[in-house]
Amino acid sequence: MNELKKIRSDFQELFDQSKDEFITDFRKLVQIPSVNGNKTFEAPFGIGPKRALEYLLELSSKLGFRTGQVANCVGWAEYGPEDGDYFGVLGHSDVVDVVDDWTMSPFDLTLKDDYFYGRGVLDNKGPLLASLFALYLIKKQNISLKKRVRIMFGTDEEMGSRDIPYFLKKEKPPYAGFTPDCKFPIVYGERGIVDLTVTKSITDGSLEEIDELGGVFDRSFLPDYAFVTINDKKTDFHGKKAPSNAPDMADNVLPKLIKCCSSLNGQTGELFEWLNKKIANQYNGENLGLDFHDDDSGELQLSLYSIKIIDDEINFSLSMRYPVTFTEKTILDQLNSQFIDGMTLTINRSFPSTVKDKNLDYMHRFSKIYQDDTGLDGTPVTTTGATYAREMPNIVAFGPSFPGQKGIAHKGDEWLKYSDWQMMMQIYYDCLLDELG
Repeated sequence: MNELKKIRSDFQELFDQSKDEFITDFRKLVQIPSVNGNKTFEAPFGIGPKRALEYLLELSSKLGFRTGQVANCVGWAEYGPEDGDYFGVLGHSDVVDVVDDWTMSPFDLTLKDDYFYGRGVLDNKGPLLASLFALYLIKKQNISLKKRVRIMFGTDEEMGSRDIPYFLKKEKPPYAGFTPDCKFPIVYGERGIVDLTVTKSITDGSLEEIDELGGVFDRSFLPDYAFVTINDKKTDFHGKKAPSNAPDMADNVLPKLIKCCSSLNGQTGELFEWLNKKIANQYNGENLGLDFHDDDSGELQLSLYSIKIIDDEINFSLSMRYPVTFTEKTILDQLNSQFIDGMTLTINRSFPSTVKDKNLDYMHRFSKIYQDDTGLDGTPVTTTGATYAREMPNIVAFGPSFPGQKGIAHKGDEWLKYSDWQMMMQIYYDCLLDELG
């Protein structure tokens, strides 16, 4: 134990020796626009994610690790014994797309005033490399590990984790591990998520008053721009974007658009008035009777992210992240009870809640290491996010965002503090040594 304490005390010196090389490697990964694309030869999720995977495997070989991959979906760097059960760290190199809300170059790594900027620096290229470099620093000291460890590189987390089933068909899951793709401290539970679209047919001709309605809509964020043209008069709405799991941080433009349209005639006005009363400016679903909550994960979270007109129909899309002790059926039954005539519901994607035993030995040890390294409370928590922990057995989320850091991913000028990157690397270094050394 004293020897491990001495090894840990050398982390700063080890980091300083390699930091320039680490930043160079980080930049090369950020420069790959690994946005999900069309399936093509040996690239199931598009050329961008495939290029990022190839780069990570090449980098891992350069760092002296054993490497492998399954179906061009998930790759890994491995260290320690060549067989037996393994401890896993699972991150992802795919990123969400870029829109016109950047002042920095999105596909380059900018270091300015102790902050990294670039698409994926936080979600999830920076944390994934932090775990890989932490293992490299252990390897660099020729420390003999008692157990095998794999740093795994996923390629489809942002579009639904379709990569993991391919991996699990060929490879055993880890006996334990974490994904550095959420927040600190360690996360033992993830809320259920249901993303849905509600459609209402307009049969009385009242849609003719609206000439055009649109905006920048995506399920990953609450929109900061929309417009509507009513009887040849166009109105633009501007707000502030935020990730869909942080609606309280957004100035969502859709409630403004809804209010503008709620005085229209006929079925169109009736629908917008219903939206205004039941959903607009609601983040916990109270006016729908959806204000469920529990002690473990807090209250339900509702995010309205899209309104569209298609032919003679109006549809609106929203996501709900509900407390871990409730079921999707309970949520949808209550929502349906509030519908007006003619509304139909389509589920776009659905994830039940997941809860792991927060009393597992390694979770206790990692929580203490986090607390010792940062001086912050290490009590395990739950999250509104969705991570690989839902898809990969025996995995929990652990990092990278520190308490108080919200609404960074999926937006323009995505950032990661340089000092935080170093701190998470130290936390992962210490945890891997504790588990494997």
